[in-house]
Amino acid sequence: MSQSRSISVFLLGALLLTFLIKVPALIDEFHVSRFIVATLCCFWAILLVFPKLKSIKLNPMDGLLFGFYFLNLISISWADNFGEAIFTSQKYLLLAVIYLAFRLIFEEDKKYVDTLYPILIATAVIACLVPTIQMIGVASAQGLGGNALYNIAGHSGHKNLASSYLFLLFSLLLYWTKSLNKKPWLYLLLAWMVLLILLLRARAVYLAIGAFAVINIGYFLLADASLRQLALRRILPTIVVLAIAGGAIIALSGAGQQYLKYLNPATYSQSASAIERNFVWYKTRDLIKDRPVLGYGSGNWKLFFPSKSVEGAYRIQEKDLIFTRVHNDYLEVWAEVGIPGLLLFCGVFVFAFWQAWQGFRRAKPAFKTRWVLLGATLLGFCIISFFDFPKERIEHQVILALLLALIGYERVKGSNSRLVKLDAKQQRMLFSGSLILLLMINLPIGYYRFVGDAASKQIMTFRNTDKFGIIKTNAIKGSSFWYNVDPMVIPLSWYQGVAEYSMGNYEAARTSFEDAYEINPYNFNVINNLASTLVQLQAYENAIPLYLKALTINPKFEEGMFNLSFAYYQTGALEEALALVNKTESNPEKKEVFRKQIQDALDARD
Repeated sequence: MSQSRSISVFLLGALLLTFLIKVPALIDEFHVSRFIVATLCCFWAILLVFPKLKSIKLNPMDGLLFGFYFLNLISISWADNFGEAIFTSQKYLLLAVIYLAFRLIFEEDKKYVDTLYPILIATAVIACLVPTIQMIGVASAQGLGGNALYNIAGHSGHKNLASSYLFLLFSLLLYWTKSLNKKPWLYLLLAWMVLLILLLRARAVYLAIGAFAVINIGYFLLADASLRQLALRRILPTIVVLAIAGGAIIALSGAGQQYLKYLNPATYSQSASAIERNFVWYKTRDLIKDRPVLGYGSGNWKLFFPSKSVEGAYRIQEKDLIFTRVHNDYLEVWAEVGIPGLLLFCGVFVFAFWQAWQGFRRAKPAFKTRWVLLGATLLGFCIISFFDFPKERIEHQVILALLLALIGYERVKGSNSRLVKLDAKQQRMLFSGSLILLLMINLPIGYYRFVGDAASKQIMTFRNTDKFGIIKTNAIKGSSFWYNVDPMVIPLSWYQGVAEYSMGNYEAARTSFEDAYEINPYNFNVINNLASTLVQLQAYENAIPLYLKALTINPKFEEGMFNLSFAYYQTGALEEALALVNKTESNPEKKEVFRKQIQDALDARD
């Protein structure tokens, strides 16, 4: 296969195919499947692209990305859950390798930069088409108000991720605008993307696209006198008129009040989403205080988060909602790989901004706009990372790799300055061989996580039925050294324990729940079920400390209160049993039954 074709296949696979892949049989249709495809793209680049390049040259950005990866890899040694740690670490390897492949390909021949354009266009069309179809269906069934928008997942699994991906594609497509003769269909596509971003109502993306617009419009107005005059004479008055007209329509008809309320920062600060984010950030800071230097290990924040108690978070306590991401990539990195990890992670963006600034300063006036676009896009990504979790998703990492590669390519275009040149055949073979060995780790990860995700999907399908045998079989099938918790951080052995308990196999249930407790010792449901199994085995004294721990994590866990009250009752601690029952509120009938039985026992004792 020729060099040109090998490179085209890589670009197509890394950008379009990685985004296209979706496996409905998995509990997370996108995550593991895209991890596997991205891994295959990396193998393709190393085996079929790198050997055909004129030269392999490394720079400081490579050191930062691979340094961040190796730190995460080393953190496995102190992480509690190996499977989650190795999976998260290897995703950072994909980011580093895909970035390196993009940059080396662009530096090989600038024609490959333009080869990206139709691939990005195709990706953008799909990224727009899927949420549009979903939005039409939701709007026709229930309208787009309230929480209805959360039924629009796009091709990324969540409306916020779909919106942030659209923003990144939109920003990068503008990189080619000047050389495309301002084709009308491109403007239609860009307008379609902006409209979807507005309708999807992801506040972090609003901030990102707002910052992007202010920087670019501000630059054009300052750099071009004719544009400045046009803006003052026509564009600004038009905006003012539209704003007044829009305000009048809203004031007179009430239309758009909900939308304005959503955009109001003061209103957002009182919303459930903001309150929960603040709660998660606050608890994460508490975690960081305990391990500020090394952290809890790559991918392990979600296991330790409940250890600081979930008291005060309504949906976590009352609705059994589980947070698996901090919704702030910087805090999450700090919590997982400590201060060194945070410095490396932030160093990637700082160095990229420095490259963009240096490129802007040295560029000819006609080429400065590209630097403004690239820098503003990077700023948008950083803003989104502060409120969401783009680093988790493979398609976002691919786009970040592309953005960093374009910045690196533009910065060194026409320059011979590099950190390391791997021109000798032996150096190339050693470098490529090392990458292949590291990527080989992804093969068992991809296989076992695929099997585990498929088993988890089956468990969720039959969870509320009496098909306990199917649940047990899939829990055993899906659990492995590489995958032992589902995307909600619930151990698969817990599902097995629930099945055994429901079938009356209490000893087997105890074994499964003990395994689940070892995997995730801070999930109050896991703790409660282990304690309840001990109660069934009449080991009341062993069950009581576990119930107390569950209630320390979630003080409003009323099922735990009733269970602990029963355990106290069985051991003769009647006053403690009655005090717990009196705290319950949600089930007055059950409360009255418990109170009467405990009070009768107290009266008989007296």
